[in-house]
Parts: sequence; structure tokens; C-alpha cells
Amino acid sequence: MKNKKDLSIKRLIIVVFILAMLISLTGIGYLIFTRWFSSAGQTMEGIAGSINENVYNRIYSFMRTPDHINEVNRKTIENGILDLSDEKLRDKFFVGVLSSCSDEIYSFSYGTSDGEYYGARRNENGTVEIMRNNASTGGESWYYSVDEDMTAGELVVKAGSFDPRSRSWYRAAVEAQGPALSPVYKHFVMDDLAISAAWPVYDGGGKLQGVLGTHMLLSGIGAFLENTIQGFNGYAIIVERDSGEMIANSTGADNFTVLEDGSLKRYRIGEAGSSDMGKAYEYYRANGMSDFIYEGAKDRLYVNVREIQVRGMDWIVMTAIPDGLLMDNVVKSIHLTVLIIVVTLLAAGFVFYAVTDRLLKPVNSLLQVSEALSSGDLSKRVVISRNDEIGCISKSFNRVADKMQFLINNLEANVSERTEQLHYLSMHDSLTGLHNRRCFEENRSRIDVSDNLPLSVIFADINGLKMTNDIFGHAAGDELIRKSSEILVQSCRDKDIIARIGGDEFIVLLPRTDEEIAGRIISRIRSGFANARVAAIKCSMSLGSDTKWRMDQSLEEVMANAENAMYKDKTMNRKTVNRDIIDTIVETLDAKSSSEKRHSIAVSELCGRVGAALKLPEAKINKLERAGYLHDIGKIIFDESFLKKEAYTEEEHEKMRQHAVVGYRILNLFDETLDLAEFVYCHHERWDGKGYPRGLYGEQIPKIARIISIVETYERVLSRGELSAEERKRAAIEVIRAGAGNQFDPQIAEAFIRIIDEGSI
Repeated sequence: MKNKKDLSIKRLIIVVFILAMLISLTGIGYLIFTRWFSSAGQTMEGIAGSINENVYNRIYSFMRTPDHINEVNRKTIENGILDLSDEKLRDKFFVGVLSSCSDEIYSFSYGTSDGEYYGARRNENGTVEIMRNNASTGGESWYYSVDEDMTAGELVVKAGSFDPRSRSWYRAAVEAQGPALSPVYKHFVMDDLAISAAWPVYDGGGKLQGVLGTHMLLSGIGAFLENTIQGFNGYAIIVERDSGEMIANSTGADNFTVLEDGSLKRYRIGEAGSSDMGKAYEYYRANGMSDFIYEGAKDRLYVNVREIQVRGMDWIVMTAIPDGLLMDNVVKSIHLTVLIIVVTLLAAGFVFYAVTDRLLKPVNSLLQVSEALSSGDLSKRVVISRNDEIGCISKSFNRVADKMQFLINNLEANVSERTEQLHYLSMHDSLTGLHNRRCFEENRSRIDVSDNLPLSVIFADINGLKMTNDIFGHAAGDELIRKSSEILVQSCRDKDIIARIGGDEFIVLLPRTDEEIAGRIISRIRSGFANARVAAIKCSMSLGSDTKWRMDQSLEEVMANAENAMYKDKTMNRKTVNRDIIDTIVETLDAKSSSEKRHSIAVSELCGRVGAALKLPEAKINKLERAGYLHDIGKIIFDESFLKKEAYTEEEHEKMRQHAVVGYRILNLFDETLDLAEFVYCHHERWDGKGYPRGLYGEQIPKIARIISIVETYERVLSRGELSAEERKRAAIEVIRAGAGNQFDPQIAEAFIRIIDEGSI
């Protein structure tokens, strides 16, 4: 009987112990795991909001680009700077503007009030073509290839009759009497949707002359959405707010189709791609919530919605992230914790099975600690009174509690820490640390109060950011943005609010600041940029300001006035800024290599003398000298050690060949050097077609480039080696003579040698 009773007590102890532990751990687990799920849910909402903010900023910037292009270029026509009757100047203008734009811009055109139509477009292969539609084309749209001098070449397409006045973008601008956006439409050539930004042009008497249009393809938005949402297993869709018709999506689904009768059918959200997103959209329309959780067919989705409204365009950006992104890891952690608890309980039960009656008293201590654990107090531990079996069990129990406390405390800390990161990133620009657009918009009303009057606004835009990205890479572009933000912070006061609201745009709110003080702050900002450099770019900003004096004034209007003042500053100082950038690039290149500086000066002078000896017109001689001086400007991308090398490997030669392309891209960005870009691009082409970068041959190569090729080769040979001056001169002449007919234009080479022999230069 005694043995049976002993067994019964041992089992009872085990049962009581296990039940107590299960109850305690279940209570603790419920509290902790509930907090885990809550924290994870908040984190998911933050991720969805952050992604949506990123998409919103990109699309907002995307839609402002064509407006900026129209704003910058419309005055060229409106003020009569461009003579539309001059075909060459007209072609160069439209080709130059389109070539400097990103590939998102499909075409740039101008339709007159008489129905004429001019511009440039990218064809199906991305090649720029010139568009004409006037009396000479019989009212039809004809497309021409572009020659090296950026004028019309061969006729490549006759697209039929076309009247720009019938297009929606033309009518929208005329009706608005100002900048306007067209409705979304199917492009008549590309298998893509498009949208156009238009700006009417008036003469001095207010009579409509025509409409300037910048036209964009929307396929790039879908690719951006797909890249943005990649890694989150979610969805991102842009739709028109009222119709629900899709603009772009991250799922790869079609946004439209062309029916058999040739009409366009645009899909509504839910008709193509994710049906969950269609239902979530209907839920949003019904409830008007910008953040909500939607139970999808397979996943629970965290949905964030933002509205984009620009010049009558009313779009909705909707992102959805499945809860599995974080919840799967939480569930795995729960399973692991439960497994550890189960294993520990089994081990403890086995140990307790062997205890005797004298160990029952210490068990009470274990029960007390377990009750404390069940109430959520993880700090309690069993007091070790002896080192027998029950003491070992107590130590094991304490170790389990320590491990649980460590896991739970650290997990809570990690979740809390990540939540605070996410919150910071949602309100700050990750590159500069300044407030972002979202933070600025959400806190603007807090600043717009009577206590802060007068309230001044400074609108700032970085000059040369696109060129910095294109020539020196996005790392240099990011450094330019950071440098500009640092100067703004250093120039403003602690109470001033600075926000980066776009890729190159900043806004500063100046509480209790009149226009005079705002002007002094602008002067400090300009002084801060006086000696600022990034890579070989002189840093500068276009600035504009306005002041709010009364509460009945709209802060929106004051901000718009400041922005307009900034654009006026950018327009008025454009030539000075461009000249400073070119001068800084040349100065930086000269500082890297004194031999390159000497070579550029020598080539420029020698080109001028050759041009005079060849009896070229004065204007052409001037252009020849300028091109000769800047022919190696593309070498700015190389470091000092690379430029000083005496010999190059094949791989390094290939790298060196890029300088002609880089030089072309630099000079093509500025009106002052646009006429030189083609000559710099071609100065390493060969008469026999074996040159670079395009492999042109014969008279396909511009004459000025052919002269520079001879002069710069002659000067290179003339300046190297340890021979006497006369010996180097003879060697240089022999190089030119040997290259005539293969590397060089034989007639120019012959004339050059004759000029040298006669001592004309």
C-alpha cells in the first residue's frame, strides 16, 4: 500500500507542477505574444505607409517634370527667342530639349493656333526624330531622322494628316488658359498609355500663338512600382480616383487592351491583377479610410492609400503588404519558445518523479515562483536551500526563467526599437536627415499661426543635380544633395524649419521673420555656396522667397509665390550658373593634370591659327578655337593618377575612350556649349571609319572635328620625348603624313603639312 501511495504522490506532484507551469506560462505567453502581434501590426502599418510615401513622392516628382520642362522652355517661343520659321534653329531647339530629358519623356512638341505642329519624339527604338506638320507637308505629320548637327535628315515616316488643335492636351491648355494635364490616353504608336502636360503660349497682346506639350509614357511607373514593392510580397497600384481605371501596377497585369474594333478598353482595378486590391479599393471608396486592414482571399493585408492631385489629375496610390512579412517570424519564435517550454517541462517532470516526501516542502517555493511568473513577474527566482535533487531542479527552473526573461525582454526591445526607426524614417529624409514632405505637410498647420507672423518662406532648388548624376554618378549626386542641405542648415536659425520636398527641392519656413531678414538669410545661403564643390561641380541653388503678413493670406499662395520667385532666379541666372559649372570642371581638370591644361591651350591656339591659314570664316575660327580648348573636357571623370599614366592596358584604353562621350554629354547640357558638343564627340573618329565612339568615316565626320583630330595628334607628338624641338617637329609631321587617308582627312592633312612647312603657323 505504501509503495502505491508513494507513486500516487509523485504523480500528483508532477501533475500539479506541470499544471502550474502551463497556467503560468500560458498567461505570460498570452500577454507577451499579444504584445508581439500588436507591435508587429503597427510595424506593418508603418512599412505600408513608408512604401506608399516613397511611391507618392516619386509619382509627384514624375508629374512635375513635364511642367518644369514647359515652364523653362515656353518663354523661348513666347518672347520670340526662337524663330519658328527657321527650320534649323527650330529643329535644334526641340531635339536639344528632348535629348536632355529622361527616357520617360516620349516627345516635346509645339502646336500653333493655325494647326502647324513641330517638335521631336523618340521612335519605337528610342531614337530621336524630328516632327513637322505645316503647309510644306500638306497638313500631314512627317518624321525625319536627326543629323549630327541636330537638324533634319532623311524623311522616315509619313504619319498622315494631324491637327494638334484636336488633341485633348491642346484643348485642355486653351481651356485652362494656363498649364494643364491631359486625360490618360492610348499612345497611337507605342503599346502604352500616355499623358501630356501642356502650356499655352500667348503673344504680347494676349493672343494665343499655340500650345507647348511634353508627352510621357506611363510604362515606367509600373516598373518603378514593381521594384519598390519587391521583397515585401505585396501590391502597389495607381488608379484614377473616380473611375477606378488603372494607371500602373506592380503585378505585371495589363492596364488596358485594344478591342477588335480598335477602341481602347482600360481595366478597372480588380478586373486585372489582384482581385483583393479591387475589393480593398471598394472598401476604401465606401469608408474613406487611408489606412486599414483588409482580409484578403489568402492573406491579411495592411493597406495604405494616398491621393495625388496635380492640375486636375486625381489619382490614388494604394499599397498593400501581407501580414506574413513579419508575422511568420513571430509565429516561428512562438513555436520555438513553446518547444523550449515543453522540453523543459518534460525534463522537470522526470526529475520530480524521483523526489521523495522530504522534498515536498521545497516544492512550495517552486509553486510560489510559478505563480509569480503567471502574474507576469519574471524577476522571481527559486531560493536554493540545498544541493540535492530538489536544489538541482530549482536551479534548472531558475535557468529556464532567466532564458525566458532574456528572450521576452530582448524581443520586446527589438520590436520597440524597429518601430521607432520606422517612425523616424517615415518623417525624415533618409539622405539628408531633414524633414520630408510628409512631415512638412502634417506639421505645416502647427507653424501657420498668428504667433509666427510675419511668416516667410524660402523655396530652394539645387542647380546641376541631373548633370552631376549623369556625369559623375548618383553617389556624387547624393553628395551634392547632402552638401546643399548642410549649407541650408548652417545658414538658417535653430527655429527655422527645413524640409526636403523633392529630389532637388527644399523649402524653409521662417517664423516671425519679415522679408528683410529672409533676404539676409538668402544672402547667407548664397555665401555658403560660394566655395562649395562636389566632384568637379560648383554647388549652387536657385532661391526665391515670399512673406505672409496676415492670417487671411493663404500659406499655399505664399509658398507658390516663393516657388515662382525661385524659378525666376533660376531663369535669370541660368547662363551664369552654367558658365560657373563649365569653368569649375575645366579648373578641376587643369588642377589634376598640368599637361592636360597645357595641351588644351596649345590645341586651341594652334586650331585658331590653322583656321586662319585655311581662310575659314571668323565665326568658324572662333568655334574651332573653343572646341579645341574643350575637346578633352570629358577626362574630368578620371583621377589624377590615371591621367598621368604614360601607357595604358587594353582595358584602360577602353576606359579612356569614354571621355569623348562624357565630353559630349557635358557640353550638350548647356546652351553656351551646345554648338561644340558634336565636334568634341567626333574628334577621335577616323577617316577610314575605324575610330570611336560611333565609327563615322569620311565626310560624315564634321570638318571642325577633323581639324581638331590632326592638330591634337600633332601637338601630342610635338610635346613628348627628349628630342630637340626640330626633331620633334619632323616626327610630328611624319605622323600626320602617315595617317593621311586612313586616320586623317587627306586634303586637310596635306594642307596642314604645307602650312607647317611654309611656316604659316
